[in-house]
Amino acid sequence: MKSIFLNRWFRFVAVGFLLWASASSLGAQNVLFRVGGGFASHYGPAKVVGAYKIGIGYEWEFDQHWSVTPSLNLYGKGWRQPDRPVRVLDEDGNQVFDEETGDPVVGVKSQRTSANYLELPVMFSYYLRLAPSRYVVFSAGPYVACGLFGKQETKGDTERPGAEKMFYEHQTFGRAGVRRMDAGLQVFSGYQFPAGVCIGVEADFGFIPTRKNGEKNVSALISLSYKL
Repeated sequence: MKSIFLNRWFRFVAVGFLLWASASSLGAQNVLFRVGGGFASHYGPAKVVGAYKIGIGYEWEFDQHWSVTPSLNLYGKGWRQPDRPVRVLDEDGNQVFDEETGDPVVGVKSQRTSANYLELPVMFSYYLRLAPSRYVVFSAGPYVACGLFGKQETKGDTERPGAEKMFYEHQTFGRAGVRRMDAGLQVFSGYQFPAGVCIGVEADFGFIPTRKNGEKNVSALISLSYKL
């Protein structure tokens, strides 16, 4: 448990250093800081969990309306799968049957997964001027991401042996069949106030299943950004 905590702390520090180094190398002008919070899930029957984002980008302006902004973000996603039917097995791995009806006994399994990514989106933006230093902003662009850390908690898996029937957990990434890489489309719409403050809503639509024959990430955030 201690090693897991240290590895997670090291990853946070490493990402923080990358963000700081990026800001230092780019200089202050047109550097964009963004934080956000909202919900994430998978396409399909999965339920939502909390999501967050913290990152830094640099905006290149083509003219008074168009710009492009690559960013580097730490993005926390995940999903929840409650009340899934599962077989009840005895300690020898045999199916348990109801003594009265002879029907197979079925349990209920619930899983909650967190998945934290280092994400690189490249956003193309259009600024619609409403008044001096006030704009409506529309952005869209592709993103690629690499899974850093996370965990999956499972309750009520009656196919597992011993105490694991009640609860067990393991790391999200690094297991067979689980993909660290993600890619998709990010969209954003917001309102920019004077002094470079912008508030808006954004969403990620994943194109790659998180595992073979699995579902894809989807998330939505309310975000606040500040451009120097």
